[in-house]
Amino acid sequence: MNKSSSNGYVLLEVVLAVALVAVALGVLIESLGRCLAAARSVQNYAMAQTLLANKSTEFRTELAADTSDQQGTFEEYPLFEWSRTLEPTEVEQLWKQTITITWDERGRPSSDSAVEYRYLADKE
Repeated sequence: MNKSSSNGYVLLEVVLAVALVAVALGVLIESLGRCLAAARSVQNYAMAQTLLANKSTEFRTELAADTSDQQGTFEEYPLFEWSRTLEPTEVEQLWKQTITITWDERGRPSSDSAVEYRYLADKE
């Protein structure tokens, strides 16, 4: 084997090694992006659960006159919105309350809801 063909093998080995490292880095960067997106999604759902609990408590302590369907935003969390609907049930003065938290996640709407049953004597 002469010296020039030996140099050719070294160059080919270096090119292959660089290509393998580039592919591995590409896969790692894509995986990291997916992990960050999943972490953001989990964080949004956890925040939605907290906001649902807060709204549920707020509606349980409301005045009897404040029993209409409502919607709004959270001043501290501008990416999240809430809505509350009341539906009658077969039992008199028992109402089905649905609280929904919505937000935009990666360009798509996401939501989480809680359903509760409430006794509302003054609601018609």
